[in-house]
Amino acid sequence: AREIKQRTGTSIFPWIRATSSAQVAAEIAVADWESSDIGVFALAQDSFTSPSFSEDEAEYTFNNQPVTTSTPDVTVYDMAPIDVSFTPPSDCGWIEASINWTGSAYFTHTLRDPNGRIVDYSVWTQTYWERFSPQLDAPVPLQFWLPKTLDGEWTLRLYPQTTINDPLPLDFTLTYHPSFTQEITVGSGALSLNIDLGWDKTAADLNLALIDPTGRFVDWAPSGSVISSPGSATAKIEYPMAGTWTANVAWMDATTENNNVDLTWEVETAPPRLEAYLESAANGAVLASLLNAPLFYVNRDSVPEVTQWAYNRLGVSVAFLVDPQGVHTSSLYNALDSEFFVNNLDNYPLVTQWITTLSGYPDVVVTVPRGDGSEFFAPAALSAAYHGGPVFSLCDGDNSMMTRAEETWAPYLIGPEIDIYVTNRYSTRTENGWYDERIPNKYSMQLSVDSFEAFLDDRGAYNSSSSQDVVVVSPTDVVKTSFDRSLQSHFSSGRIPASTPAMASVMINRGILHRFLFETADSADTSLVSMYAYTHGATFLDNNFNLNTIYQYDNTTSMLADGGFSSESHIGYNEVYESIASQVAFWSFSTHGTLTRYPTDPPDRPGGEGLFSLRDEDLQYGVEEENQRDANGDQLVNPVMFTMEETHHRIETTSDLEAQIGNIGSPIILLTACLLGGSRLPSVLMEHGAVAVLGSPRTVYFQPAAMLSLYITESLVAGQPVGRSLSEALTLVSPDYSDPLSTGEPRDYANQHVLFGDPDVVLYHPSDHAHVAAVDPFSLSLDGHTPGGGTQPIVGLGDSSYLPAVFESLAVDHDYYEVSNYSDFLRLLFLRRCVIVEPGTASEFSSEFLSSTSDINDYVTGGGTLVVLGVSSALSWLPWPLTFISAGSSTGIDLVDDAHPLITVPNTLSANVDYQGHFTDPWANFSIVATDGANPVLVAATVGVGKVALSTARPVGLEANLTIENAVSWFEQPSVILDDISKNQEIIWEGDRVIITLRISDALGQALEGIALEVYMNETDVTSLVSETGAGVYVLTLTEEWTSGRVGYHNLVISGRKSGYDSLTLTLTSFVYIRPSPLLVLAIGGGIVIAAIVGVTYYRKRRERDKPPPPVSPDRPLSREEKARQEEMERRKREEQKKKDREFDPKVILDVD
Repeated sequence: AREIKQRTGTSIFPWIRATSSAQVAAEIAVADWESSDIGVFALAQDSFTSPSFSEDEAEYTFNNQPVTTSTPDVTVYDMAPIDVSFTPPSDCGWIEASINWTGSAYFTHTLRDPNGRIVDYSVWTQTYWERFSPQLDAPVPLQFWLPKTLDGEWTLRLYPQTTINDPLPLDFTLTYHPSFTQEITVGSGALSLNIDLGWDKTAADLNLALIDPTGRFVDWAPSGSVISSPGSATAKIEYPMAGTWTANVAWMDATTENNNVDLTWEVETAPPRLEAYLESAANGAVLASLLNAPLFYVNRDSVPEVTQWAYNRLGVSVAFLVDPQGVHTSSLYNALDSEFFVNNLDNYPLVTQWITTLSGYPDVVVTVPRGDGSEFFAPAALSAAYHGGPVFSLCDGDNSMMTRAEETWAPYLIGPEIDIYVTNRYSTRTENGWYDERIPNKYSMQLSVDSFEAFLDDRGAYNSSSSQDVVVVSPTDVVKTSFDRSLQSHFSSGRIPASTPAMASVMINRGILHRFLFETADSADTSLVSMYAYTHGATFLDNNFNLNTIYQYDNTTSMLADGGFSSESHIGYNEVYESIASQVAFWSFSTHGTLTRYPTDPPDRPGGEGLFSLRDEDLQYGVEEENQRDANGDQLVNPVMFTMEETHHRIETTSDLEAQIGNIGSPIILLTACLLGGSRLPSVLMEHGAVAVLGSPRTVYFQPAAMLSLYITESLVAGQPVGRSLSEALTLVSPDYSDPLSTGEPRDYANQHVLFGDPDVVLYHPSDHAHVAAVDPFSLSLDGHTPGGGTQPIVGLGDSSYLPAVFESLAVDHDYYEVSNYSDFLRLLFLRRCVIVEPGTASEFSSEFLSSTSDINDYVTGGGTLVVLGVSSALSWLPWPLTFISAGSSTGIDLVDDAHPLITVPNTLSANVDYQGHFTDPWANFSIVATDGANPVLVAATVGVGKVALSTARPVGLEANLTIENAVSWFEQPSVILDDISKNQEIIWEGDRVIITLRISDALGQALEGIALEVYMNETDVTSLVSETGAGVYVLTLTEEWTSGRVGYHNLVISGRKSGYDSLTLTLTSFVYIRPSPLLVLAIGGGIVIAAIVGVTYYRKRRERDKPPPPVSPDRPLSREEKARQEEMERRKREEQKKKDREFDPKVILDVD
């Protein structure tokens, strides 16, 4: 609790300590609303069964099933497309094709499966360079390589891209790899499908592919590189669709030999109705926010008692039941219908209609159920309330939408590092090779967005006439980021990539509050431009045939200057980190990037370390030779290709960056680099404050990536939201999967940039967006509703008009309870800031207090304030030791702590007040504020993050008003807190120098200086040994002379005072244990050892001389009694040794009297 208070810088109020979700919602409703005609009701279930698992396995032996080939006779006569049909053998699991020819022609292709779906293709920009690039030793054949998903006839269509006047025979080879297939049944509500493949010929190359119930290839584990796992492969599908899946195991280099294969699989299934409850709760929260009404939770078939209590208290007359999957029973509906007019939103379109009509926006938030307690629906609801859109689970009952999303990621499992480190360019299936344009597969991407449009349309949430923001709240290894990219560009998607719901809430809040927080950054009017590798002087024709000449560095800085931003330009790693740490508003970073230092197969994506290029010494921008950007005239600046600059090249990692930064403000960050969007870099930047990060999970290329970055920057500077800026830039440069070009191919396929962050975030400049002043939350009224105004923060207990009269004269909003309605008081206790017991009435509540001692303790330690005036009886109910003595009464007390806020803020109280009785034996942590001259009559303490005070004084008249006014404001006053304490050593010997360091702060963790400290070790005053070193640090030095002769345990007693602060009084029992000097121990031990050696030597000689003949050794075992005695003696020896060897236990010092 203290950590929360220090981190947030505010009091914890109210502290909801409920045992059920229904109770949480009810208490929040009562705390927030005084009354409400409308109530929103959502389903909740507090406990679910754990996910269930089903497992199975299958074995197969490849026997005399070698690879086979076919060579169709194909000749091309002109530019008309030509179809080549073929039927793979029944035991074929993988199809491979190579098509070569001679001459200057080049082709593209499509491949259709037996259902007529295009499953493979090529694009002219790639196939052209594969034939004519100067980097090639020989032209690269046109190729495809994929699992056989269906039996039947496949059709390859070839599209000549040049004029063909003479017959052109093609060297066409089809290779069929034998397979073993296994059907796997997946039920509805599956969370994952995990498959492991093993084989005994470890050097063999086996590929594993997973085919969904519709016959589509969704996931694979391609092997065969020298860095893939020998003899094993694994594949995992998140949220597989219900139905019969097929595991396709293909032996890629099969021979006639035997190869034994073992296939095991596991299906994880979510608890029943988990998704329905989560969607109900999340959309209920969104609707309640838009209606400005309280939210209540109900069971599927009944209304909890605590919910009834809450809605009756608020006077609800109209109910909205939010249940988009319609899983509630008639019993629940009838129970609500008997109380209210019920709007039964029991399907998706009704929920969507109410939410979007109220908000006026078509936005949508999506997430998935996890089933492990780490659900993201709560932060998703927060985002949806801001966007005014519904929250949907992407699992949609049968998981078909998630399966389409998962399919988009499959090509990414072919790794870019394999090409760079292991094989040669254009010779393999990897990224940057002949497979490059198929990462991702554009037809899978188009199917994904088409499916999503249908998914939204079924829920009444698709708006075909305008762009829609979509926020995806999920870790990137669960819902892959390729799904986000597939939605571009009709949808402006943004990913909240947090790995925990708590961090997701932080990231979402930063985006929501960006308009109000951006000016808190130290450099809110400054941008950082880091151009290490970039485009300089190249022309680029975009998808709309706009011709641009790209000077990436100059264009970027010019655009930012036009937007009023000053620019810092650095590529030295130290300077870049320092600039990021200075909290700039925008960072444009163009460089080389990769996932990991060493290759992996499959690649470590998503979530790889993330490596990027910088320079060991700073320059304004990258150069190829000294003072020359583009030394070789290729219109690129690529320093690592030049010997002099390569010596300054420095590879930095995400971990390197993270170690150098803290709070980086709230920048928007644009990564123009390969693969960094598939690393953990975006998440790390957002965890440190970034509100938006744009990057690509795959390799990108200089000119189109530079063009994209410039279009994005231009839109951001013009005030366009970041999501729309990315969408429009992608439409101009790269594929728009939601609305593909009607003719031709987009100029680029590799810009697979995704947005990490909320798509609604805007790049603000301080001069254009004035500071928004904070509002007083206690006076804010929204449609007549004052948030937090449901229960009064101040409450009085008593049995007379004493407190009500004082409260009314002070204009203090309050509630008042007597013994007769104490149960109502207790129910709302944790919603109160301050409880005051009027003089002389604590005895009336003694039995009630005694039955709720633990509640009183929790209330105070959790942040509440309890003030008991005019104590007149025993305090057996009080959680902290204090004895009341009735003897002695008079007028006039001695204010011994005359700077304590209880007697100085806002009024200075008089000592001329009546009291009756006094206290004895106070808890060691009570500060004595006033006495009767000898005994305490007013004590106070900070307990946990709350406060408690008790007094025997009975103020009346004006003094009563002043005293009560101080009491009701006491919770707002700061306290002196011992924030931390440490010793320079735990094992302390007599004669050691002991240094005890204290850090003293207020309750919010702010260091306090100038504290008047008194420190005692037992009864000895050691205050003179304390020195203040600054920043709230005070050092107590026990010198060698002091610890000499003071063997034993010592309590540390600390009291500290500061005007206007609650005083600190604290006793740490047995905080220091001083052991006897080890020199004496060693001297005594040495004498004993010498005496023992002499004695043993004499005894052995004497025994040797006098010993009788050896007796006959008895063979009998020890008796039970003898054995027990021996075991007891050994046990005692062990315990004694443990006692001697036991090291000091630091936990002992934390006991507080």
